[in-house]
Amino acid sequence: MTAVSRSVHRVRPYTVGRYTIRELAGLFLAFSAAGWLWEVGLHMLLDGELVNRGTLLGPWLPIYGVGGLLSVLLLERFAAQPILVFALGAMVSTAIEFATGKYLLVVYGLRWWDYSGYPLNVDGLVSLPTALVFGLGCCAAVYLAAPLLLRMFRRLPHEAFGLLCALLIGLFALDFCVSTLHPNTGQGVVIRAPEQSGMQVIEPARIETLLHNLPK
Repeated sequence: MTAVSRSVHRVRPYTVGRYTIRELAGLFLAFSAAGWLWEVGLHMLLDGELVNRGTLLGPWLPIYGVGGLLSVLLLERFAAQPILVFALGAMVSTAIEFATGKYLLVVYGLRWWDYSGYPLNVDGLVSLPTALVFGLGCCAAVYLAAPLLLRMFRRLPHEAFGLLCALLIGLFALDFCVSTLHPNTGQGVVIRAPEQSGMQVIEPARIETLLHNLPK
């Protein structure tokens, strides 16, 4: 009994729900890398060119990592209701994508994706077809990817797995910091945000001329 209590006491500070921090880090990195492979492969298939998709320099897209991780943590409890998992996954993913797209537009004035040609899109950042695809992706994360990855993680030596996660998270954090200042841009990666209709930027000299010409 004492040994069990000691074991529980050791594990509890390093867990979130029934997952260890190492496992959550591994899932985040795996989903981020899978998203990068999906985006790069899709762009190559549709446009015939190999480009490094996303804002970061490395082979990971954190928007997929966050979405996949939240799917596992929030939706796993509804695993007995796959339709609900699909619907909630679509909504959660769409919210993450919209918030991320808005942030990138505000901070950098650039789009890393544009759904303007898709039906039922909102500002070209989210759309119904992509929401449905992400809903299926969340189902894949909950029912297939996460169980498979967790079984693999739990077979690895704890120290080696922890060291690997720490190393990769360190590289990711470094990449994130560098890319925040100098994001990955270029042909096939970003789309210049069009000027908002009805909005014009008036230079200070033009303002001075207009004021000077006002009726006295």
